[in-house]
Amino acid sequence: MKAKIVTREEAVARRGAYRAQGKRVGFTSGVFDILHPGHVAYLEHAKSLVDVLIIGLNSDSSVRANKGSSRPINAEQERSEVIAGLAAVDCVFVFGERNNNTNVELLKPDLYIKAGDYSAEQLSSKQIVESHGGQVALVPFVDGKSTTGVIDKIQAALISQEGPAVSYDHRPAVFLDRDGTINQHIEYLSDPKGFAPIPGAFAAIKKLQELGYRIVIVTNQPGIGLGYFSKEDLYAVNREMMKLASAEGCSFDKIYFCPHSKADSCVCRKPKTYFIERGAQELNLDLANSFVIGDMTSDVKLGQDAGVRTILVQTGRGGSDKIFDVSPTHIASDLMDAANWIAAQAKQPVSVAPAPPHCAGVDAPVLRAAASLADGLHKDYAAIFGSILGGATLIEQRTSSDGRSSTVADSIELIRKASHRGLAISKKLEAIAKSAETTMTKRSLRSCIEAVIELVASAHGDECSFELVCAEDLEVEMADSAVVQMLLELCENSLESMQALPERFILFHVDRIALDEKARDLDLVPGSYARVSIIDHGDGIDEEQRTSIFKTVSPSKAKEFERGLGLSMLMIKSVMRQHGGTIAVASRRQAGTNISLYFPLAG
Repeated sequence: MKAKIVTREEAVARRGAYRAQGKRVGFTSGVFDILHPGHVAYLEHAKSLVDVLIIGLNSDSSVRANKGSSRPINAEQERSEVIAGLAAVDCVFVFGERNNNTNVELLKPDLYIKAGDYSAEQLSSKQIVESHGGQVALVPFVDGKSTTGVIDKIQAALISQEGPAVSYDHRPAVFLDRDGTINQHIEYLSDPKGFAPIPGAFAAIKKLQELGYRIVIVTNQPGIGLGYFSKEDLYAVNREMMKLASAEGCSFDKIYFCPHSKADSCVCRKPKTYFIERGAQELNLDLANSFVIGDMTSDVKLGQDAGVRTILVQTGRGGSDKIFDVSPTHIASDLMDAANWIAAQAKQPVSVAPAPPHCAGVDAPVLRAAASLADGLHKDYAAIFGSILGGATLIEQRTSSDGRSSTVADSIELIRKASHRGLAISKKLEAIAKSAETTMTKRSLRSCIEAVIELVASAHGDECSFELVCAEDLEVEMADSAVVQMLLELCENSLESMQALPERFILFHVDRIALDEKARDLDLVPGSYARVSIIDHGDGIDEEQRTSIFKTVSPSKAKEFERGLGLSMLMIKSVMRQHGGTIAVASRRQAGTNISLYFPLAG
C-alpha cells in the first residue's frame, strides 16, 4: 500500500514507464475525505476505462481554502493511505493547486476523468489534455453518497437540538431565489462589486414586507463546493446585498444557501425542500399562504414539492434551464410584477404587531456591584479550598502508607478533587470579576469565537475539532474578555462531557433572532438578539439536572464534582442578565447538549 503513495515527480516518472509498456493511463483527482460507497464506485468505474489509474489528492491547505477551516476531517497522509488501499488505485500523490492544469500538463494522461456533474466545457484542463492527444471522460456520480452529505446530517442533527423555542407570530413567507431574481445573474458570483440589483427588486421586497410576509432567501451556490470561491466570498456578496436592501428600507428574515455541487448529493440543494421545512420550523411560517419566486424551473419544482404556490420571473434565466418539466402558479415579468400579483391575491394584509422597544442598557454601577461580589467569592473560595488541600496533604503525610485503609485514601482523594474543583471555580470568578473593569465597546462575536477556538485547540491539540457556522458577523456591546471567558468556560464544559468519546466535536452556531412578546420562557424584553449556540455530542444531562444547574449547590451536581456545569453557570447567567441577555440549556442523556447565549445586538 505504502509503495503506491508517491510524490508528483515520482508519478510523472511512473507515467513514462507505463507509456513505454503500452498501457493506457487515466488520471483523476479529489479530496476523498470520509471514504464512502460513492467514492469506491467512482474509482472502480474510472479504473475500468484504463489500465493504470493515478490519483491526485487535494492537500489539506487547498481543501481548507475551498471548503473552509473545518475541512478536511482527515489529514492528507491519512487520506492517501486509505485511497492507496483500494485495488482500483495504482498510485496517489498530493498536490496543492486549486485546479488540475499543472497535473495534466505534467502527467499527459490518455484519459482525464471527472465526476458527472461537470460538463467537458467547464474543465479548464480540457484543452491541455487534448493538446497531448488525450481525452476527457465524465463518470456518473452515485446519487445520495457524499462526504458533505454525511457531515450535513451530523450538523443538521446537532443544530436541531435548539434551545427554548422562540415564539414567532404565525405568518406566511415569500421564499426568494437570489441570482437572477433579486440581482442580475452572474455565473458563480463571488465579488461584491458584481452584485447588481434588478431594477425595482428591493422596492418589491419592501412591498411584500409591508403586506406582512417574511422574506426568506433560498439559493444554491455550487461554486463553493466546486472550489470556485469560498463561503467568505459568498458572505461578502450577501453583505453588499443587505447593505443595498437596507438603504431601500427592506431586509431579510433568513438567508439559506446550499454550498454543495450536484455531485455532493446533499440534503439542502434546491429543489429539495430542506430549507423550506427548516424555515417553517424556525420562523413559525404559514406555508399554505406562502410563495416561492425564482427564475429557474428548480425554484418552481421546490415550491411544488413543498406545497407552496410558485411564481416564475422572466428575469435571469427566465425558466430557460428547462431542467424540470413544471408549470408555475404564475409567470411574472420581474419581482415587482410578482409582488403586485401577490398583493392582488391577498384579501387583506397579514396582521403584524408593532415591535416593542429594545431593552435598556446596563447600569454600570450594577455591573460593578456584580463584579465586586464575584471578586469576594473568588477570594473566599481560594482561602477555604487552599486550607482544605493543605490539611489533606498533612493527613496523608502523618498516615502510614502501609497501614492506611482504602477508605482513608478514598476520602483524601475525594477532598482533593473537590478542592481542585473549588479552586478552578475561584479562578473563573476572578476572571468574571476582572471582565467588568474593561471598557464596554462593540465586539464581533465571530472574532471572539475564533479566539476561543484557537485557545482551546492549542490546549487540547488533536483531541477535539470545531466548526463555526456564522452567516452574519453580529456585534454585541460587552467587554471582549467577558465574552471570551464565558465562551471558553462553556467550551471546556462541552469537552469535559465528551471526555470518554474517541472523537470530540463542538459546533458554534451564530444567528440573528427576533423575539416577540410571546417569548416569555426566556424572560427577555422583546427585540433583536444575537444567539450563540455551543453544541456538543457528549453525555448530556437529564431534566432534573437541567433545572438545577443554575443553583449554587444542588444534589445533582454533588454526585460528580468534576463533571457538572458548576457555579460558573450561575455567574455566566448573572453576567448575561446584567447585559440584557440570558443563557438557555437544551439537553438529553446520551444526546448531547446545546447551550445558547442570547446577546442584545449592539445599538
